[in-house]
Amino acid sequence: QQTYTLVPCIVPGRALIVTPGAEPVALALPGLYRPGSAALDRYLEAAAERSRLLTGPRPGRQAAAACEARWQSALTELCDWAGEAVMAPLLAAVRQMRPDGGEPARPLRVVLVPCGPLGVVPWHAARLPAPPGGPGPRYAVHEAVLSHASSGAQFLAAAARRRLPLAAGPQVLLADPELSLPWAELETATLRATCYPEALRYGEFLTVDGERDAAGTPEDVLAALPGGTVPASLVHLSCHAVAASRPTESALRLAVPPGAPAGAGRLTVAGILDASADQRPGPAGPLVVLSACETDLSGGHHDEALTLATALVAAGAADVVGSRWAVRDGPTSVLTAVLHHHLTDGRLAPPDALRATQLWMLDPHREPPPTLTGPLRAEAARPDLHQLCHWAAFTHQGNPAPGRPISLA
Repeated sequence: QQTYTLVPCIVPGRALIVTPGAEPVALALPGLYRPGSAALDRYLEAAAERSRLLTGPRPGRQAAAACEARWQSALTELCDWAGEAVMAPLLAAVRQMRPDGGEPARPLRVVLVPCGPLGVVPWHAARLPAPPGGPGPRYAVHEAVLSHASSGAQFLAAAARRRLPLAAGPQVLLADPELSLPWAELETATLRATCYPEALRYGEFLTVDGERDAAGTPEDVLAALPGGTVPASLVHLSCHAVAASRPTESALRLAVPPGAPAGAGRLTVAGILDASADQRPGPAGPLVVLSACETDLSGGHHDEALTLATALVAAGAADVVGSRWAVRDGPTSVLTAVLHHHLTDGRLAPPDALRATQLWMLDPHREPPPTLTGPLRAEAARPDLHQLCHWAAFTHQGNPAPGRPISLA
């Protein structure tokens, strides 16, 4: 590999930096945990309150607005703390260790393995000191291509797993089977029109003829995953999801099979792992994009070792894009459309495509790519896409390498 891949394993007060061909380095980070975790504790409390409000009885408008304001304030404080306590010294140390001396034209490539509640932090959104006279806020994503792994073992397995060419098998686009996310229908229909004209249509797909290829049940999605009966090269799921207090119960909310109880429409972490338990992941895997809430988060045990995203990597996906919190429909549809533009038109590997998308959202002079049409193009003009709550939710799990440009044939 031409890249210089690093694996920081974050533990209280230390980051263990592992680099190819060198001895591990333990970097002291005094502000990482106690007595420096007040920002993290406040964020966990605010995030838990927000999740309860979003999943419980519908609150009054004033209560919802106050809760959202507290959460956004806590998120900002968390990202300020994450930059000062961890990412600024960590990236400086990594840059000094790089053979080229940290040439700024080439972003650092870093894989994070956070421990315990540190798995809830959007590390790519850690705020860094701005250079004198520099423009606006500067975040870790400006300096590094950041991926995540649940453990050293999963990192090694994912790094060795090849990416399937996007045209190597069926492409699956799933639109919310519950018919409660209007943007999901628009998002998936736009992706099929602009990026994947032969993709299979699952769920309640927005079409002129009303046709679809499958209802989008858990069985339909499992069949499209590695080891399934119709394994796909791309699986894009635009639906509801929930991060449960018991990590194995975190679930995607899919279509309920005919005659089955309502709970049969949930594809849980346990269901994903059980379906792949008797199979050894192959040497190559698909890209899975989870355009849904809290898909790279555990509701109670915040160690990211067991989320929907990491379960899909364990099941054989090469790359998974998931989210750290409940996201807004419109900005998320814009983000995923731009992500697929960078995957297909820009031929970027998934971690690089996600970074390019997030930098685009942070750019005050952004221009919409061709994948943004109709209402999505109008949504891309909203003035708040640069806010943390919109651009920073999504993370990359899986193969961290840029490799060759992702192939469409």
